[in-house]
Amino acid sequence: MKKQIFSAAVALLCAASAQGHVWDELATLARPNAEGTFDLERYNFIQPTTYTNAIFLDFNNDGQLDLLVMGQGGDWNIPSSQKFVLLYRNLGPTENYRFERVPDTGLRQACDEGYFNPVSAGDFNHDGYTDLLMMTNDGTRNVELYLNDRGTGRFTKAPLALAGVSNGSVMLGDIDGDGWLDIEYTGSDDTTPAALKLYRNLGDGTVQDVSADGVTGASAGQSTLGDLDGDGLLDIISFGTGDNGSRVADIYYNTYPSWRQVKGSDCGILAASAANALVADFNADGFMDIVANGEADTGGYRTRIYYGAPDGNFTLDSTYPVIAVNQDGGINMGDWNGDGNMDLIVGGYLGNNDGDIPRYSAPLRVYENRPADAGNTRPEAPASVKADFADGKIIIEWTDGSDAESPTAALRYNIYVKNETTGELYTMIPADIATGQLKVGTDLQTSLSSRVKRYEMTPLGSGDYTVGVQTLDQSYAPSCFATTRIEGVTHSAIGETLADDSDIRVSLDGLDLTVDTASVAAVKVYTPDGRLAAAGSAPTILSLPAAGLYLVSVTTPSASKSMKIAAR
Repeated sequence: MKKQIFSAAVALLCAASAQGHVWDELATLARPNAEGTFDLERYNFIQPTTYTNAIFLDFNNDGQLDLLVMGQGGDWNIPSSQKFVLLYRNLGPTENYRFERVPDTGLRQACDEGYFNPVSAGDFNHDGYTDLLMMTNDGTRNVELYLNDRGTGRFTKAPLALAGVSNGSVMLGDIDGDGWLDIEYTGSDDTTPAALKLYRNLGDGTVQDVSADGVTGASAGQSTLGDLDGDGLLDIISFGTGDNGSRVADIYYNTYPSWRQVKGSDCGILAASAANALVADFNADGFMDIVANGEADTGGYRTRIYYGAPDGNFTLDSTYPVIAVNQDGGINMGDWNGDGNMDLIVGGYLGNNDGDIPRYSAPLRVYENRPADAGNTRPEAPASVKADFADGKIIIEWTDGSDAESPTAALRYNIYVKNETTGELYTMIPADIATGQLKVGTDLQTSLSSRVKRYEMTPLGSGDYTVGVQTLDQSYAPSCFATTRIEGVTHSAIGETLADDSDIRVSLDGLDLTVDTASVAAVKVYTPDGRLAAAGSAPTILSLPAAGLYLVSVTTPSASKSMKIAAR
């Protein structure tokens, strides 16, 4: 096993307590600078919160990372009774990547009682837009899937009968290896603190409950998905509080439709509550590792690194090279320096003295993953990628990639689809399509497994397309994208066929947008980066400034409609 060294790249204080109150609500953006550290933006356009979860995603397919924030007030400036799930659009380089709040998203304004991993993002229905799975508790336990309304900023709750669970975590991931994202979550329900639910995505807008007897989860913790044994199927790794208040660490190896349980105590993993968990090959030996932050029976909060071995056992790094934060904090990962080795991000409430860092402080640290030798090598892209348009779908097929450390069966794949006519870009996992570098370290389990070599999705409107597929190894290091072209896709989802109902009728002729309504309506037309391109009162004809992609919002006293159009 290669020795692994995690070195703290930066330490920043990002939260403060306040006497007589719970917490001072904050909204701090930490942006990388040329010195290899961060510049802090304490005063920005983001809602200050406490007990916060935040993820980056590209909800509108403009190639920029947008921001979703779930949190609440801290009884300092904002009452703790106020809960938030807020979406922010990234305005891009012309606005110095400023975030602007998207109004009226349709998302439930609530948060979970725990804050371990209550949001997961991925394209559930293969329409080329990122959807959201959320766990909240507003007096009722809720697990809900919200479908993206084609990048307009609106989300619609899917009519799925998902069992209510809270104080846990949610995950989108392909459980059965058919290329469709399934639903996995764990937490407390009305009968047990150790519920674990599995729903198979049937690909037609419905799901099938495939929760298995004997597969239990935990509350006050997180279950995560990762291919621990490299067979191309996602396994479940669960930490938290189980029945009778006991701490758990369970692995369920995926032998779909059944599961094989291995207790943490039988493979070298300590049970822990109030835990976050990450899965990746951190030491580049071709075996998946686990990093978990939480409180074990041995006492105290620790960030524990477990290195996987060929026999399925794990070895604890007893040097504890990464600082621990308690249940008010958490850990995440990402390739901070772009070297193909997954780095760690730790933030939150310390609660214990640690060297020169005082008790009750809240450090934010990035730990660079610095192997003793050359470290991980990047995988090779698929040798062949082809794409076609048939029966209203873009169909993408590819051959295996390859990697020096990861076996072929353990490789995963990321795709992008770009409408070159409109500029709209869908990436399954947000990535720089020129270099292949991933932009996020969350929800990487929504990538495609080695068992999937064909993917179908709805086009992003009419136009000429570039399609790319890249290989991800077990460290989630990416290859470049292997690409192909599709010419002359015609699809009526945007552009030609628009709204046509009793209240709102919209049509497009060249650059002339006609909006006809039964009563007076407000019409606003936006560019994908959020700039107002045209506005008026319907019935009206608006002249668009140029060919391109637009978002149209029409609001009458009795109805409203948002749509995406491609003007040519």
